[in-house]
Amino acid sequence: MTTRHGVFRHSFLLLAFAFGLGLAGCEGSDGAAGASGTNGADGADGAAGQACWDLNNNGIGDPDEDINGDGVVDVYDCNAYASGAYANDQLHKGYFLEHPYEGTKSCLNCHGKLADEVLNTAHFKWEGVATNIEGFENEIHGKNDVLNNFCIAVATNEARCTQCHAGYNYKDASYDFGDTENIDCLVCHDQTATYAKAPTTAGLPADTVNLDLVAQSVAMNGGTPTIDNCIDCHAKAGGGDNVKHGDLAMAIANTTREFDVHMGTDGGNLECVACHAVQRDADGNMLSHGIGGMPYHSVDEGDMKQCDDCHGDLNNIHAGSTVELVFSNNLHQRLACQVCHIPTFARNTSTKVEWYWETAGQDIDPIPVDPVTGRPTYDKKKGDFVWANNVRPELRFFNGKYSKMLLGANDTYTAEPVVLAEPMGDYTDPGAMIYPFKKMIGNQVADVVNDRIMVPHLFGLAGGPNPYWGKFDWDLALLDAAAVTGQPYQSGDFGFVDTEMYLSVNHEVAPKEQAWGMDADCGDCHLSGQIDWVALGWTGDPAIDGVRP
Repeated sequence: MTTRHGVFRHSFLLLAFAFGLGLAGCEGSDGAAGASGTNGADGADGAAGQACWDLNNNGIGDPDEDINGDGVVDVYDCNAYASGAYANDQLHKGYFLEHPYEGTKSCLNCHGKLADEVLNTAHFKWEGVATNIEGFENEIHGKNDVLNNFCIAVATNEARCTQCHAGYNYKDASYDFGDTENIDCLVCHDQTATYAKAPTTAGLPADTVNLDLVAQSVAMNGGTPTIDNCIDCHAKAGGGDNVKHGDLAMAIANTTREFDVHMGTDGGNLECVACHAVQRDADGNMLSHGIGGMPYHSVDEGDMKQCDDCHGDLNNIHAGSTVELVFSNNLHQRLACQVCHIPTFARNTSTKVEWYWETAGQDIDPIPVDPVTGRPTYDKKKGDFVWANNVRPELRFFNGKYSKMLLGANDTYTAEPVVLAEPMGDYTDPGAMIYPFKKMIGNQVADVVNDRIMVPHLFGLAGGPNPYWGKFDWDLALLDAAAVTGQPYQSGDFGFVDTEMYLSVNHEVAPKEQAWGMDADCGDCHLSGQIDWVALGWTGDPAIDGVRP
């Protein structure tokens, strides 16, 4: 009995041990993780935050919250409430000493509602109601679809063009114009004159800029933009200093009255916003960020000063001067002030007056240089140029509207030279006056089978794989762009056509001693062939034998 019982006991233990080994042997490694489940629904929005000035958190600016007593409950009352930590003009400096600048959101922390209004300005949208484009007055057009004979068009070239956009990251047609964090506040409000955008990053600031220092500066000078905020983009339109406009060069930021009586440091010493102003109420409070002076679209934005707003009626201002006789005969009342007071433009810095894209793509060494201006007359990417100083403007009647060639709207032509832009009006139009213009001529790529001015993809890969400035193949560049813009184009149908366009001349107002007609000198305009009288509606010089048909 005892022996069998012991055998049973040992057998049971062996069985239990074997069973344990069996269980251990069935335990394999973990399998792969299963797929993630779908995200749950978004949670409800949190409660709205409290404005810094809203002491009782009722969402309303109450009289007792006007801490600084200026009649407005706003962010400046937060500043005053903080024991007078900063004076108004030091508000931004103090804030950004304590908080690093982290992009537009740093501005929107206090100025959030203003951002919605900025989104609707022409400087941000690059388009608006085209009130001054003949035949398109009720449509939306602007820089985004206007064609020219400089760098031709924005479409497919955004990342290069938008170095001068008042925003960030406008690199292709998918850009979100409704995102307030795309606004570049600093480009217009920097007071250090150090802010700059990198050339090929769709409007992002250059790495060399101390953004904290710039952000600290914006409340200086009363927060008013200076010429340094404006000139870098407007002077370099077309790809270089004074290339496009002719009357807006970098030098105007620090010039003398010899070259511009308004901007000269020994003249009026004005800032751009003295004439190109924003709209304000009777108390001087800003109503909008829109800037006055848009020529084609968004013309109701801002407050654009005219000559007579400061100088008065032409008859009164010229009374007792040597040109009083010129206006006393009632024959010159249709001359705009600029005709006589801007006798020539590009008086300091030369401007391009001709541009021939057809010759682009060649490897030329050395690059030819204009002996007078010292500027290159050829670029592999762009072709041949002609530069000029002291250009006498072309005169045309102008009623305030322009004919403009627009991408996809009226981009075909019937004759050469193709006129891309010109002022509207003639002597039979009672609302038209004679104004000065820069005439730009050249040639550019076109679909010569279907007579259409074409947009080429010039820069970057956002507009396609074959930018002309990379491949130097016009056909591929046109196919790239057509895929984006919708312009019809068949491979091989390209050629080059002569074009011309007219740009208004309003800057570089000369000292009065240099104005045409001084000392009643009729020969400044008459008797010597300087004026295209036929373009003004006469058969020739009316001082000789010209008549109106």
